[in-house]
Amino acid sequence: STNNKKLKRKLDANILECKISNEAHKLNYGLHSKFSTNKKDRLMLSNVEAIVLAAGKSTRFKTGKTKLIEKICGQEMILYPATLLNSFKIPTTFVVGYQKESIIELLTKNFGDNFNVVDQGTPQGTGHAILCTQSQWSQEHVLILNGDTPLIKPNQLRALYDKHIKTNAVMSFITAYNIDPSLNNYGKVVEDEDGIRIVEPSDFAQFSDKLDNQDVSCVNAGIYILKRSFLTDYINKLPHNKNTGEYYFTEIVNLASKDGLTVSTINIPFDTVRGINTLRELWNAEQIKKSEIIGDWMEKGVRFGSAQNVLIDLNVNIGPGTYVGTGVQLFQGTSIGANCHLEAFSSISGSTLEDFVHIYSHSNIKNSVIKHHSYIGPFAHVRGNTKVDEHVNIGNFVEINRSQVGAYSRIRHMCYIGDAKIGKHVSIGAGSITCNFDGIEKHTTEIK
Repeated sequence: STNNKKLKRKLDANILECKISNEAHKLNYGLHSKFSTNKKDRLMLSNVEAIVLAAGKSTRFKTGKTKLIEKICGQEMILYPATLLNSFKIPTTFVVGYQKESIIELLTKNFGDNFNVVDQGTPQGTGHAILCTQSQWSQEHVLILNGDTPLIKPNQLRALYDKHIKTNAVMSFITAYNIDPSLNNYGKVVEDEDGIRIVEPSDFAQFSDKLDNQDVSCVNAGIYILKRSFLTDYINKLPHNKNTGEYYFTEIVNLASKDGLTVSTINIPFDTVRGINTLRELWNAEQIKKSEIIGDWMEKGVRFGSAQNVLIDLNVNIGPGTYVGTGVQLFQGTSIGANCHLEAFSSISGSTLEDFVHIYSHSNIKNSVIKHHSYIGPFAHVRGNTKVDEHVNIGNFVEINRSQVGAYSRIRHMCYIGDAKIGKHVSIGAGSITCNFDGIEKHTTEIK
């Protein structure tokens, strides 16, 4: 029956996924030294340039702005592939269009003028986007990827390059196995006696006979590397899609295969090539990235009380022996020392905590420095570049703003300390407030 055939295809897909899982696991988590971005790797990739597609309107996000500036674990989406390519020292051209000013401003802030930009103008598909960059092509090989690929790993790109060179292919691309039928917005890879091709979602009905007889879970990741000579010869041969009126770059796979040219693929875990077209998919990607970050810190000796409920950004450092409780939020620019204890629902942003600091629950630390063996909270708020010296005890419902607190001092209950210099061994009683605004200027209060 039809249901039995569908079940058999799903089982076959599971079996095939199991067969490739070992190699995929290596590409995802292992072989970091082999595929690292060291000097040798950069030299071997010196004949590659990259194109990043970043012109889409992000209509399925329904936010009215480009998805590429949305943050994943504290870093904008477009910066993930941009930083990866920059680590390889690969010259990169970004194809922009919708809200291009925001993207260019962000890239300039992070990379100066070390990138090229091409405006696609009126969008006519991925094939047209790549054609717009032709004047920039100068290297032997051209790497192409989408701007919404925050989970791809350096070693995976390196593996694609190695396969491409080893097989002397005119083009190579990344595939992945996905058995979730609800994720139907990926082009599907079809291999038969006629060769290899990528069938886009808009053409599924047209190729239903081939898809019904194929392992439909093999999808295109949208990451390619091509010989520039081949790309130059074939980019103008892309057909006009009758269903959408666009030029799909994926058609170049079919053209190469029909002409008997070598097309190579590598398969990697689906989670590392997930596209992000909706806010739900953004959430999925952030959970995967967060899991990677937390897993890495666990390997380094950091304990998480309830890892699934912790928010942690990319550029955060945590020392060994530290405990991170349920609901703790660690934002970008935060550095936590060794053997610290962060209790539930504390929030720390842009701050430095030295070793053996204890943050009690529901406390907020922002842009401040807490020296070693100090205790903060519960329900304390430390902000405004405040510096708390060692062995300080700041208690519940205490707010400290733009101040310095000397070593061994105690501010235990319901106080506001603003624009103050508190000396060593000072004890401030409950309900104390430093009132130092005369209506025109704020003055510093000094307590010795």
